[in-house]
Amino acid sequence: MALAFVVATPHGAFAAPGDLDATFGTGGRVTITTASYAEGEDVAVQSDGKIVSVGWEQSTTAADFALTRHNPDGTVDTSFGGGDGEVLTDFEGGDDVAEGVAIQPDGKIVVVGRHQETDDEFAGCCWFTVARYNADGSVDTSFGGGDGWVSPGLAGGAEDAAGVALQPDGKIVAGAYAGGWFAVVRYLPDGSPDSAFGGGDGVTMTSFSETGGGGASAQDLALQPDGKIVMVGYAGESFFDFAVARYNPDGSPDTTFSGDGKVTTDLGGYNWGEAVAVQSTGRIVVGGQSADRFALVGYNADGSRDTTFGTGGVATTDFGGTAGVNDLVVQPDDRIVAAGSGSPGDFLLARFDAGGTLDTGFGTGGRATTDFGAGDRANALALQTDGKAIAFGNDDNGRRLMARYLGGVGTPPPPPPPAGVDLSVTKTGTAAVSIGDRATFTVTVVNNSTTTSATGVTLTDTVTGPAATVVSATPGQGTCTTSATGATCALGTLAAGARTTVTVVVEPRATGTLTDRATASAAQSDPDTANNTATAPTTVNNVRGCTRIGTSGNDTMTGTAGTDVMCGLGGDDTINAGSGTDTVYGDFGNDRVDGGLNNDVLTGGPGNDTLLGNSGNDRLDTIDNVAANDTANGGLGLDTCTTDAGDTRISCP
Repeated sequence: MALAFVVATPHGAFAAPGDLDATFGTGGRVTITTASYAEGEDVAVQSDGKIVSVGWEQSTTAADFALTRHNPDGTVDTSFGGGDGEVLTDFEGGDDVAEGVAIQPDGKIVVVGRHQETDDEFAGCCWFTVARYNADGSVDTSFGGGDGWVSPGLAGGAEDAAGVALQPDGKIVAGAYAGGWFAVVRYLPDGSPDSAFGGGDGVTMTSFSETGGGGASAQDLALQPDGKIVMVGYAGESFFDFAVARYNPDGSPDTTFSGDGKVTTDLGGYNWGEAVAVQSTGRIVVGGQSADRFALVGYNADGSRDTTFGTGGVATTDFGGTAGVNDLVVQPDDRIVAAGSGSPGDFLLARFDAGGTLDTGFGTGGRATTDFGAGDRANALALQTDGKAIAFGNDDNGRRLMARYLGGVGTPPPPPPPAGVDLSVTKTGTAAVSIGDRATFTVTVVNNSTTTSATGVTLTDTVTGPAATVVSATPGQGTCTTSATGATCALGTLAAGARTTVTVVVEPRATGTLTDRATASAAQSDPDTANNTATAPTTVNNVRGCTRIGTSGNDTMTGTAGTDVMCGLGGDDTINAGSGTDTVYGDFGNDRVDGGLNNDVLTGGPGNDTLLGNSGNDRLDTIDNVAANDTANGGLGLDTCTTDAGDTRISCP
């Protein structure tokens, strides 16, 4: 597993509720990148601040339960799993998806989801599953039948998970979708069914259909302080409504809730109930989607709609496109934070006050969005004890994503930056170049100060490595002087936040690795000089096979009686290839190249060149994309001339 970090919060911005927490990951965000596709479904925070997230990751043949754990600062917890912070579990060979997680007081991790058997008649369906892991990520063999997991078989394989909660006595309450029925299963701490719950088998189920079958999809559950259990989802045949059921601590329907222990709410059109939380007043808040908006509904303890919440019991907010709540949490002050997804594909968060009014002190007007880059979905939300909120999900590229947001009423702004400026230098350059060509380096100098201009800015650029010459340095402002191995540029003044560039061109004449190093300074003090210098390497090869190499100045070169590859480089060169079968490159500058005897290949390059084939069947090339500036004289023999329009051609067919 590999982590990729993305910078988000601007330096020096006021830290306010809804801002990304810059102390987490990089700029408040963590990206979990694996070799195969993965999705994130739920997240929980341990008492020590470590963050456990669950979902699924594609293996070679199927999906597996995927658990990850991160330290409070967002780094991978290498004490979890095999040292990479991740645990994958395959149950019976099919697709396994972890969808809910809860942390026991002893640090053990309870995960609910679904698994698939590859060798049964329901291989295309799923089985509701509860698994437990030790604090280090190993399977807890004291749970279930010794293999760390149980699957009760609720609806013949047409099953899915819908949340998990832990009672104070250690019993595990798990929600499930079971063939269209709401289902709640309670287990003893060892994973055996609690015979005191439901019909004696530890299971209770609720149908919302009046024509047979279940008619509903369960999505989440919550425990009230009095031990009653609230489950939510959506129900309907064609148009869906919010669906809520409440159970007594023994699993029986709570008839004080709407008379029969269940209620549906039609907000018009399609409505999906996805998440539930209970406020300290006993109000039940259900979050989901209605009319492409975040939608929250408040219910009284008797199941009636709480008309003091929002507007007539409903609170909504719009993100400008389709949007829906996937999870929500209630803060200690009863404010509600909801997370979800929609279009455009970003993490979407909103905070409401206790009464369902959008909290304009959170984010921008009560809403916050985070873009990871490619169809992002916030599927889960967890609240830390310090009020910060962790959102978890994934994107369309199969990366699991995590972001942490500030909560509370805001934190003080950071202290002002120290007096002075903050110059930074970055550099890009040609990765590889051949002798006879030139490497170009672009140096960018930035004044990162938000208040102070940098004056007297100077850039020093030095080239080290194999033999090479700095042929030019061109600044975006100011002036540069060059030497054979470097350049010094007086760039003048850079206003706060301003930048400029210098383009340095280097001509190598030997193979190896060139290193171009640039350093900037100013008249003002610079408290952070670590970013004032940047380097860029360039590999120099000899693809042409040059055997005789000139300099960047004006050279006179004479070949041997043998076969030469002569490379003139820069300058106005005079080259006589001699009597061998030679290849000659005039390269940059105004060159005069004489092939001499035998069959030669002569190439002019940039500049006003004169190529003389002399004796032999020669090939002459004056192409430099400049018309009428070169001369190609084939001389004796059967010669081939390739020229620009208007170039002088003599003895060329």
